[in-house]
Amino acid sequence: MDWQIRDAVLHDLATGPWPVLYAIGDLAWLLRAPLGYYMPAALVGRLGGVGLAQFALFLWTALGLFLVLALLAALARDVLPGRRHAALVLALVFVTFGGLDLLPNLWLDGVEGAGIASYWGRGGEWWAREFQFSGHVTLLLWVPNHALPAWLPALLLLRHGRMPRFAAVAGLPLAAAAVWAPLSALGAGVLAGAAFLLGGWPMIRAALAGPANWLSVALVVPAGLFLMAGSSSIPHGFLFSVHGWDSLPRLLLFLLVEVGAVALAVRLLATSRLLAVAVGLLAILPLYVFGPGNEMTMRGGIAALACLAVAAAMALLHAAPGWRRTMLAGLLGVAALGQAMEASILFNEPWAPSRGCTLPEAAAQSVFTDTDWSHYVVPWPEGALAALLATPAERRVDPETVARCWPEEGG
Repeated sequence: MDWQIRDAVLHDLATGPWPVLYAIGDLAWLLRAPLGYYMPAALVGRLGGVGLAQFALFLWTALGLFLVLALLAALARDVLPGRRHAALVLALVFVTFGGLDLLPNLWLDGVEGAGIASYWGRGGEWWAREFQFSGHVTLLLWVPNHALPAWLPALLLLRHGRMPRFAAVAGLPLAAAAVWAPLSALGAGVLAGAAFLLGGWPMIRAALAGPANWLSVALVVPAGLFLMAGSSSIPHGFLFSVHGWDSLPRLLLFLLVEVGAVALAVRLLATSRLLAVAVGLLAILPLYVFGPGNEMTMRGGIAALACLAVAAAMALLHAAPGWRRTMLAGLLGVAALGQAMEASILFNEPWAPSRGCTLPEAAAQSVFTDTDWSHYVVPWPEGALAALLATPAERRVDPETVARCWPEEGG
């Protein structure tokens, strides 16, 4: 479902002038979204068509996943040199990592739903309604554009985070991540800042003195102005102001199921100040709602969850046999089963990707019928952007009269 919109964004970048401006009736809307994930594939599409752009996006995503796996292998070699199968265990735990969603989903399907078998082929990360910390299989299948720019900086930090020379250039991967997924980059940036503070003055001095970090700031500022333009219309607010205090019991259960149980099991086997920061960040993020799907929680927590996944795998590999290790292995097994259920959607009949729909057309015909699309578009002209951007050429669209983007059963 998310890919309905993503395919449309790629189509518009591959087939029309930049910046992308939609003329709908008497109104004009500028495509104002994090576009870094799409741009290389869109450039390919401008040369070879939308079909080639979609294939290029697949290869681009695969390259990102390869880099993640390569970093995990390097981390395993650094921490456990000579340990056979350490890289494989770390990769398996990381890829299948998630919360204990399986348990509340089976309960809800059995008590209030169509039976526990209905979980198969559907997935169910939204069991807590207002909150979601997506498991890693879910992230790969649905939102690799948010996962990869959080995972890569987080893994670089875990591998090099005690080295001043890394602190001097850490802004570069964070700046690149910001134009892919700013909330993912924000979560990774908080962890990087905490790691440098925990490292003391040598790390802080290296970070402040690094020319690459100041270059990163110079690159991020205009990107930030672009992404923040008109953002006040995006739904946002403190949790209890938006959902009321009735959400507190569900929040506490959510934190226990998604983070607390595994974090406690890891703590019984190992200690880490950076991991404590990551878990604290995961506990705080749900208190602020941003975006139609509470993206502050879902995206801002990806890097912290990656740190927890690595810590869990390392604790499992380091620990001596005993009940603590058995408990952690059991919890990780439940998480992996939950992610296997998320992967069961791969057995469903896939929808054919749309190669001709613009974003407004896809939005009008997608399953997200009640969504406010202010996180993708902003009315034009927009004061903060008009002085920064070349005058965009209009692309006239009438979402109500176009042919369907997908077969009737897929729209």
